[in-house]
Formats: sequence, structure tokens, C-alpha cells
Amino acid sequence: MREIMDDRLRFLYGSLISVLGREIEVCGELRGFLVREKDILKKASADELGESNAVKEACVSRAGMLEDARKKSMNKIAKVLDLEENPTISALLPYADGSRKDELAKCGSLLRLLLTDIQKLNEGNKMLLSASLLRVRRSIDFLGQLVYPGTTYLNSGKLKSNNMNGRILSREG
Repeated sequence: MREIMDDRLRFLYGSLISVLGREIEVCGELRGFLVREKDILKKASADELGESNAVKEACVSRAGMLEDARKKSMNKIAKVLDLEENPTISALLPYADGSRKDELAKCGSLLRLLLTDIQKLNEGNKMLLSASLLRVRRSIDFLGQLVYPGTTYLNSGKLKSNNMNGRILSREG
């Protein structure tokens, strides 16, 4: 293990911390979008949902680019330190100097919390959306049964007792 960081490592760790800071910022924005999306889903506003999705997609795209940049920075540090490729932040911590070590640990913890929160919010919104879609499908099925009631008689010629569908519409006119 290197006791003293050389200039190259200082620069690489600084770059990594900078990328992590931007990634945390973007993930914070994404978290905010997901919180607002829940309210939009409850209001069932298609226009607002479309706008929210466009903004969220752009944010997810930026987050993906920053994740790639973070992984590249981490791999560069690992290469200089002769570590395996694709290290975790925890694996790089012991090689950082005092202030960078603290910043890196703080950034790693904050990013992990944000990503966990984003995952939970996304899952909650997904469940809300699935429930809404199920209600819409059931409503469409109900309306379809009112318009096209199907058969009222069994094969035996007896009246179906449980088929009350289509009784609201009048066939006289």
C-alpha cells in the first residue's frame, strides 16, 4: 500500500470525487422527479406525466454518463495502484490521503443512500402505475360487457343467472 499519494493519484482521486459530486447532484434531481411523479400519477394527468417522463429520461441519461465516468476514474486509480479492475469505492478508500479519504467515504455513503431511495421510490411508482392500469383495464372490460353482453342462455337453454351484464342498455329504440 502506498503511504504517500503522488500527484497523479491526487489528481485521479480529485477527479473521482468531482464526478461523484455531480452524480450525487443528478441522483438528487432524479429522486425529486420520482417524488413529484407519484403526485402526477395520482392526479392521472397525461400531459404532466409526459413532461415528467421527458425530464426524467434526460436526468437518467446524465446519471448514466456520470456513472460511466465514475467507473473509468475508479479503473484508472485501480490501474495506478495495481488493483483489480472495477473496484468499489470501499476498495479505493485505504489508498486515499486524509481529506480525500473522508470526502470519498462521504460521497460513497451519500450516493448509496440516494440510489437506494431512488430504487424504493421507483418501485412504489411502478406499483401505483400498475394498479392504475389494472383499474383502467377493468373499466374497459366492464364497458365492453355492457355494450356486448354476450350470451344470456346456457347450452341447455336455461337462463344464465349470474350474467347480468348488458341489462343497462335498452335494445328498443
